Amino acid sequence: MSRSPLVIYPDTSLIIPPVYCGSVRLYAAMAMFDSVVFDYGRRFNKREKECHRCSIEGPNGMQRLTVPLEKPQQWHSTLMKDVKVSAHGEWWHVHWGAIESAYGRTPYFEYYADKLLPAFSGKIESLVQLDSVIHNFCLDALGIVQHPDPSRIQRDIPPVSDVPYYQIWASRHGFTPGLSVLDLIFNMGPEAPLILHRMAGGTR
Repeated sequence: MSRSPLVIYPDTSLIIPPVYCGSVRLYAAMAMFDSVVFDYGRRFNKREKECHRCSIEGPNGMQRLTVPLEKPQQWHSTLMKDVKVSAHGEWWHVHWGAIESAYGRTPYFEYYADKLLPAFSGKIESLVQLDSVIHNFCLDALGIVQHPDPSRIQRDIPPVSDVPYYQIWASRHGFTPGLSVLDLIFNMGPEAPLILHRMAGGTR
């Protein structure tokens, strides 16, 4: 299995909290490693919103999408792997509608949409499965190959530099950094890895 040219830390796995449609910045950092492992054995922390919240940008500006979660008996003792997704408000329809409104006219939405749509079927019950399905879609779209069984692990996410790229709404809002990686994928398609490479350039 060939190593991605984006890898800066070979034979190393980055251990991070799970994310929902993680940011461009986070995926630029992920791409530096041979593998990335979501720590589903950690306790759920209500302050860590990234596991069920992301930011996209549409015609009216930035929009935050939040997946509702079922409330357990005790949040403080609940592990990430046990967190369930709520069906409240049929959120998956709302999120997909927002994604389609934001990116339906981007150069690569039609190419990737059918591959991402199963994550918004309303059939996924656990946060682990939801985040994993979307993460695997992103890895495939970005051409990031995971190498199992690395010899080292790292828990500190390395810094990256924001690099402007084409955004369909930039003429209205200017370039917006830090959005979900879906923004990069739909706007840039196969050129997205080049942006990740440039974002990591300052850490070499």
